[in-house]
Amino acid sequence: MAEKKQFIGDFRELEVYKKALIFSNKIYKIVEKFPAYERNNLVEQLRRASSSCYGNIAEGNANYYYRKEYDRLNTSIGSIAECRAYLDMAVMQRYISNATYENLDKEAEEVFRMLIAMINRIEKILKGEAS
Repeated sequence: MAEKKQFIGDFRELEVYKKALIFSNKIYKIVEKFPAYERNNLVEQLRRASSSCYGNIAEGNANYYYRKEYDRLNTSIGSIAECRAYLDMAVMQRYISNATYENLDKEAEEVFRMLIAMINRIEKILKGEAS
């Protein structure tokens, strides 16, 4: 069973990191248009959750142990799901258009699927099924 990584690459080269970072940047831009009274609620929640996603991908990738990376990726999954939930409210409140909502939700779903694939890969490594 492989516990330690043989190699720690640059997280900036991971496609999932790049997509999560771009997604977060888009979130930062759209929340600027939200009403001022949402500043300490929906705006901050979306910013924190989107930042947590790419931040945990980076942290997990830099860990020496697969189990720690697994844990950080699992946290990223929760964060991207949080973003999707907050976007549900944003479109319900008409802070964003349906088109913006659909585009962001599609991007979030793509990041989610990539994170699941990474977790599945790590599970196989931990079980000794992959190199």
